[in-house]
Amino acid sequence: MDLQVRMESANVSPATVSSEQTRSLGDAESPALSLALPITVAMDLLAIAVGGAGVLSIWRAFGRFTDRTCTSQLISFCVLYAIGFVLLGMGENLYRNKHSLLRVLESSAVLRVSMFSFVLALAGIYVTTHALAGLLLLGAWLLATPVVLLLRQVMQPLISRNSALDLRKRRALIVGSGSDARRIFSYLIHSPDQDLRPVGFLDEQGPERDRVIYSHGYHFKEHAPVHCGLLDEALLARLEISDLFLADPHMSPARRAEIAEFASTVGIQISDVGPMHPNGQRGPSFVQYMDGVVVRSFFRGKAAGLSAYEVLKRVIDFVLALCIVVMTLPLWVAIAICIKSTSSGPAFFRQERIGRYGKAFAMYKFRSMYTTAPKYGRSPEDSRDPRITPAGRFLRKTSLDELPQLLNVLKGEMALVGPRPEMPYVVKEYTPYEAQRLSVLPGITGFWQLSADRKFVIHESLEYDLYYIEHRGFFLDIAVMLHTLIFAMKGI
Repeated sequence: MDLQVRMESANVSPATVSSEQTRSLGDAESPALSLALPITVAMDLLAIAVGGAGVLSIWRAFGRFTDRTCTSQLISFCVLYAIGFVLLGMGENLYRNKHSLLRVLESSAVLRVSMFSFVLALAGIYVTTHALAGLLLLGAWLLATPVVLLLRQVMQPLISRNSALDLRKRRALIVGSGSDARRIFSYLIHSPDQDLRPVGFLDEQGPERDRVIYSHGYHFKEHAPVHCGLLDEALLARLEISDLFLADPHMSPARRAEIAEFASTVGIQISDVGPMHPNGQRGPSFVQYMDGVVVRSFFRGKAAGLSAYEVLKRVIDFVLALCIVVMTLPLWVAIAICIKSTSSGPAFFRQERIGRYGKAFAMYKFRSMYTTAPKYGRSPEDSRDPRITPAGRFLRKTSLDELPQLLNVLKGEMALVGPRPEMPYVVKEYTPYEAQRLSVLPGITGFWQLSADRKFVIHESLEYDLYYIEHRGFFLDIAVMLHTLIFAMKGI
């Protein structure tokens, strides 16, 4: 019997599964406010403490004497080892609750982090004491490492199922029933950080028989039913689907386009699974890897749920923007007077830009060029550009012309840190690869704005925005803002 698709002994019929039964497969809460990080960190610290206490007990059980110096060294080693393990573990993504096949990659990363932490802790002890209780410290490490691995293997599935507070996850339907479909199912069901719960499969061409698909694992436990027949609105409504994953490699381009068109009309977010499809939908998208499988998600339906980082980022952006606007109001008045006195026209400049998910908005700036300059012309590359007004030279040099964009931040159209918003005619020519920059809110400052490449057009330096999207986080945003304060005076 094929391992990917197995008959369930309970003989559940996909065609007759009630809405209550199906809902129970997907009713898990969103990890937007997840406790997984502090629980996992505490679990690792506990394992290290168990390793230290365990080796000390074993040492004494065999009649080995430990003086105060050895005990002090053991405690210091455990503390240094724990600090190094957590810090290096964050760098290795040990605390991002995402799944790999049988969690073997996570175990490999734990072993790698444990080895480096052990070496660093030993070095720290030796530098401060010039002596080592070598066998005792080695024993603590050899005992702590398997305890960390064991606790993670036992507790991670529990954390994955119970790592959320209040918000519900989005419910996903996987179109297809082959190896890619099963792999995506396994990844999503064990990766609560994705904020998605796969509730079933749809096989449009398969046999109409009772079957389920199990996730990859050491035991056949997590599974979902396979629904047969063509995708329709009734099935989506019955299963309360918000996301579709197209994981059928044999699906024709015409059928793929038909489903994409249908999904956009009913407000469903759609994702292509597997190799890129050059003839597929164009538009704002985001490419990511789910345990090695390429997934390209199109922002055509409902927006994804907000993560804890995005909620915190929005609150901080709003508060900081409001404080800066209030404190700099006299400066706004002075700049407006300076602009009006050196050239005719309004003090503010409005220009249509494209924001998150391809939504257009009006971006505000202090006017730095004459009103005769083309509204959507190429940005000046030199301060001597004749289009720039006398006041504009100073504003662009100090980046004060960007100050009114704080109003866009207050309105939720922009963030303090993010990719620069592009003009509509440029976005119309985006490839799916370039459209990835539309997956986050545009920002006032970012990597591209700090680089020398800001002299060139934005879409010719896409690597800055994609790097930010891949690594974005609370501390990275703070670092970008600090770098902006240091290097802001290098503008033109």
